Amino acid sequence: MIAAQSLLGSVHGHRELVAELVKRELRDRHTGQLLGALWAYGHPLLLMLMYSLLFAYVFPTRVGSSGGHPDFAVNVLIGIVSWLAFQDLLARSTTILTAHASLVKQIIFPVVVLPIKTAIASALPYSIALLFTIGYAAVSGTLTFMVLTVPFLIAIQLIAMTGVALMLSALGIFFRDLRDIVTIFCAVNLFAQPILFNPYVTPSWMNWVFHFNPFSYQVWCWQDALYFGAFQHPAAWIVFPLGAVSCLAIGYAVFSRLQHGFGDAL
Repeated sequence: MIAAQSLLGSVHGHRELVAELVKRELRDRHTGQLLGALWAYGHPLLLMLMYSLLFAYVFPTRVGSSGGHPDFAVNVLIGIVSWLAFQDLLARSTTILTAHASLVKQIIFPVVVLPIKTAIASALPYSIALLFTIGYAAVSGTLTFMVLTVPFLIAIQLIAMTGVALMLSALGIFFRDLRDIVTIFCAVNLFAQPILFNPYVTPSWMNWVFHFNPFSYQVWCWQDALYFGAFQHPAAWIVFPLGAVSCLAIGYAVFSRLQHGFGDAL
């Protein structure tokens, strides 16, 4: 609790700095490109268009109405949106502090804002993709009162992403191999979540894989909100929030514990 209050106090006290760093990161990612920062939002939107066409029209008989649900594409889209935002963060987290070595070495600079701004900058571009998915769910007829839980899920996912960013950014300074490990994990984890699998015909052994994967609970909550339209996975609504808060607490504790050695490691 004390750690959470300290982190929230730091974010609130440096909110203008965090906002400026987020804007700068989104702008710098696409410096020199014709459309500039628009690609940050255009790329996720183009991915959603591609996946919606793929699973609505190319593979509808394979994974669509065979399970009795009108449109399996919504199930895939919302899982993809939630995972890609997290995947973007994971890909960047291990090098957050090394990429800002000059700032980290400055005693007066609040280093903790760097992982926080990266978490926000990784999530923000997928807001357009999320709106597209909500619109697609409305057209497909899967949208219910559960859409009201979306703000809650956004907040919980952002908390989890911040905790992961704090932890991996701190560990990434001391364990440079962590970047390669995370890259391999991101490539494999897409297929270890209930995203590309028809929930009505998934083999039982895959369900065991899903339950052991902590990222599955995030995906299940999003799918309940926009695909099933009900609390189809009630346990996920307990595990996901508690896991996110625990992740934030652990991440901040690891970051605070290792922070004194950042300057020497860099």
